[in-house]
Amino acid sequence: MAYSGVRARGLGCVVGVLVVFLASTITYGFMTGYLPVRPFDSDRWKRVERVDDQARIHMIEHLMWSGKLDGLSRSELVALLGAPLKAGYFRDRDYVYWLGNERSLFSIDSEWLVVDVDASGRVSHYEVVRD
Repeated sequence: MAYSGVRARGLGCVVGVLVVFLASTITYGFMTGYLPVRPFDSDRWKRVERVDDQARIHMIEHLMWSGKLDGLSRSELVALLGAPLKAGYFRDRDYVYWLGNERSLFSIDSEWLVVDVDASGRVSHYEVVRD
């Protein structure tokens, strides 16, 4: 009988550790901006004007997973994401879009979507980078 009590306590400890781990992971995701992931919305993406508007940060994961940028022409890309930023950052990239403050507990940089097109004018590569 004592054996089953020890076993139950051990199982309770394992469950407790898993609950704490899961709660910590979710909290970290919310604090760093990785959660919530929102569906990509082209109109909402193009309306971002303020530095404190984090809509793009919340949509970028969905946009990257969706493959919507794969093979787009220049005009299709601009229709989907709007005009690219005219800034000194990432001059070697074809299109640059500011996403927001970096997703981190100590956010000191910005995150950017950078897009390259090939010789035929189609999206060939894109990634999220930090400055």
